[in-house]
Amino acid sequence: MEYVLEMKNISKTFPGVVALDHVQLQVKPGEVHALMGENGAGKSTLMKILMGIYSKDPGGEILFDGKPYNAANPKEAMDMGVAMIHQELNPILDMPVYENIFVGREIRKNGLVDKKAEIEEAQRLIEECGLHVSPKETLRNLTVAQCQLIEIIKAISVNAKVIVMDEPTAAITEREVELLFGHIRRLKEKGVAIIYISHRMAEIFSICDRVSVYRDGQYIGTDETANLDEAKLIRMMVGREITDVYPKLEAEIGDVMFEAKNIVRADNKVKGVSLSVRRGEILGIGGLVGAGRSELVEGIFGIHPLSSGEIYVNGKQVKVNAPQDIIKEGVALITEDRKVTGLNLSGTVNDNIAMVAIKKLLKNGLYSKSLAQKASEEYVEKLNIKTPSVNQIVGNLSGGNQQKIVIAKWLLNEPDVIILDEPTRGIDVGAKRDIYLLLGQLVQQGKAVIMISSEIPELMGICDRIMVMCEGNYSGEVKREEFSQERIMTLASAIKV
Repeated sequence: MEYVLEMKNISKTFPGVVALDHVQLQVKPGEVHALMGENGAGKSTLMKILMGIYSKDPGGEILFDGKPYNAANPKEAMDMGVAMIHQELNPILDMPVYENIFVGREIRKNGLVDKKAEIEEAQRLIEECGLHVSPKETLRNLTVAQCQLIEIIKAISVNAKVIVMDEPTAAITEREVELLFGHIRRLKEKGVAIIYISHRMAEIFSICDRVSVYRDGQYIGTDETANLDEAKLIRMMVGREITDVYPKLEAEIGDVMFEAKNIVRADNKVKGVSLSVRRGEILGIGGLVGAGRSELVEGIFGIHPLSSGEIYVNGKQVKVNAPQDIIKEGVALITEDRKVTGLNLSGTVNDNIAMVAIKKLLKNGLYSKSLAQKASEEYVEKLNIKTPSVNQIVGNLSGGNQQKIVIAKWLLNEPDVIILDEPTRGIDVGAKRDIYLLLGQLVQQGKAVIMISSEIPELMGICDRIMVMCEGNYSGEVKREEFSQERIMTLASAIKV
């Protein structure tokens, strides 16, 4: 049998959106098969149909091991031998690690859950994965990266014939990526097929055997990875040439607009870090996962209490006890997790864009729907947000379009200083470029931008300076003319040269 999985003529329509239009996918046993395409291309929708989360439109068929396959829900899919690691993690945070691994398929003895056997088996799987956590540890106490690896362990432990990995490396370190790739190679040797969704080109060429490309809900084609290069793959994905992946717009750099001095968080996750950013400048913050970058900006923004530190906006000292104190001074924070802290997923595009700047949308002291609609439509056009209308539910849009809505929400408030935490995580090459151009336009308008990113080429591509953190401390700074990947990694690892 040539294919372990065949999906033929699969379509899916949501209200106002054709998500998939007669697409196909053929996966061989023991291969790593990449799904590529811009956000909204239909990759995740196709996988949700495979997992029984969505039902396909009438017509089309799915064959698994040569037999008709139709999972009504994820449990049925897992029972049949298909597992999925989702981009947006769904761990049960107040449960210990071992219970998360075996939830819904507990090990039983005499009809009762065998807790001892579950802990022992979880310990074995954790050690095999090279992860250093106790199986009894509650998930809430783990980092995002550790939770991601627990999800991977869970999928591996199902003994699935096909494992779908949706952006599995978005929140994990280089070392953990290598561990993951080691697991993928071992799974391949056992004949397990991996369907791999990622926007990171280097990963696709490093680990994948074949690539299937989708665009705007349509199937474009499949080829061996060896026959492709980055330029050809981007052309298939976006239908056009993108030569300049990191467009850097020139802006005049002026006086210091924002300064944070000796920031120490009450929980000691940030230990006396200072930064400043000038008008017209993009300051990058680099470092490994766990370096304290998000913790720094969340402390500055009043999300977590500080034990000491001073914050200045346009030379004026600002006392920050809560986010609204710094928002009214013209500072915006676009958080890392758009699903949890950035958006109301059950609200419309209009509701979300209007959320921060309510005061700007008042008419005679009352909220004006027409002003809100006009403002939303303006930003949908300005940021090239793909949506049938501003009344579309945000949860139905792709990750890249959701990210643009988070940015639009803050821009409507007309901030002078914009802090972005991993703004391009999990979005495609076309949407990334749109965001880079937008940041360039903002600094050309005289605004100041601070951007956290785990992707060093991204920081080097669009920043004027890069400040690096390590283990909650300031580690060093690199000017644009001195940028080098090695230098930044050395500072991020705190290696004394």
